[in-house]
Amino acid sequence: MLPGLHRIKRVKGARAFEYWYAWRGGPQVLAAKASNPRALAREVARQAPAAIDAYKHAIKDAKARPVDELTLYGLITQYLGLMASDRNLAPRTKADRRKHLDTVRTELGDLTLTALTAPKARAFLLDWRDKRSKTPKTADELLGALSLVLNWAVNRGKLGLNPAANFPRLYEVNRADIVWEPHHLETILAHADPAIAGAIRLAAVTGLRKNDLIALPWSAVRDNAIVWQTGKSRGRKTVVIPITDDVRAVLEDLKPSDCLTLLATSDGAPWKPPGNGLDSGVRRARIDADTYAREHRGRDASAGLEGLRFHDLRGTAAANFIRAGLPLDDVATILGWELDRVREIARRYVTGEAIGLGMIARLQETRNREGTVKPSVKPDPVGEAKVPQTLT
Repeated sequence: MLPGLHRIKRVKGARAFEYWYAWRGGPQVLAAKASNPRALAREVARQAPAAIDAYKHAIKDAKARPVDELTLYGLITQYLGLMASDRNLAPRTKADRRKHLDTVRTELGDLTLTALTAPKARAFLLDWRDKRSKTPKTADELLGALSLVLNWAVNRGKLGLNPAANFPRLYEVNRADIVWEPHHLETILAHADPAIAGAIRLAAVTGLRKNDLIALPWSAVRDNAIVWQTGKSRGRKTVVIPITDDVRAVLEDLKPSDCLTLLATSDGAPWKPPGNGLDSGVRRARIDADTYAREHRGRDASAGLEGLRFHDLRGTAAANFIRAGLPLDDVATILGWELDRVREIARRYVTGEAIGLGMIARLQETRNREGTVKPSVKPDPVGEAKVPQTLT
């Protein structure tokens, strides 16, 4: 009925989504979401008449204004057409970027490329962004998406410069020095289901992101390290995580079963990406912890977990690696962080004495492994525990 219409359907957790675009790379004419496919079909039917009208207007506008290289509208349309076939971008990234660029194209599409190279172009774009200052993150994402298009145009000789390059951000969030400390972990683990507790503990000792945690297979666990290609890099980057005593202890508690991944749900099945069930379990544990605190310490009491996110367990892993004696630059490499960020974690959460003891322990372990020095004391049985044969 609608020639050239580009339709996208996807399911995310317990939600279903459908998007219509006038053509591949064209403007969005329908965006529907619902709790299940049947409800989604009803929502699409409800929006369809308006979407058809929007489609007709978009086709009419496209015919009246042919896609060319003279306007921002045409530039964005070309970019979206190429982006659709880019296999290096995740579907979620494409959907989010397309949504932002639809807004930019609608509001700024009439700008000529000549106007974009004018001296006041940067100030104009910043003023346009600042009109959305009440939602600073979204405002920055819109201008960021536009900047990507302009960079693409500059690299291909379509534009002389990018007036939005390195623009100052409205939304600044720095969580570099936020970590789950031992008392936070003790609190959340006391109220978490076993499957959730295992995920929290594994995140706190490996520093892996949630999507990598739930996909991590037992085959990635070697004798002395976890070797894994991260999802964020789409398999292009291999992370090597040394199996410290803390990591080994968690691995031994995550007893291998029929599940191929280290983490499994309470039913013994792998977590489904993007891990909404895991997020829900962490929220339940936090709620239970707060409820317990109010029942035992008064109605205004809390568990003290405010402001902490699952992602902040990466900082906890950084502190644990530092205490284990890993050099700061190695910790930065494992986590993919700037060295200054690791130094801040060390300064705030790890004492110099702890770092020194960890380095001595690592040096002693290396010498013992090479057979150059025999241990002078009986080794700690916990530290000497081996990963079960099924892990290797």
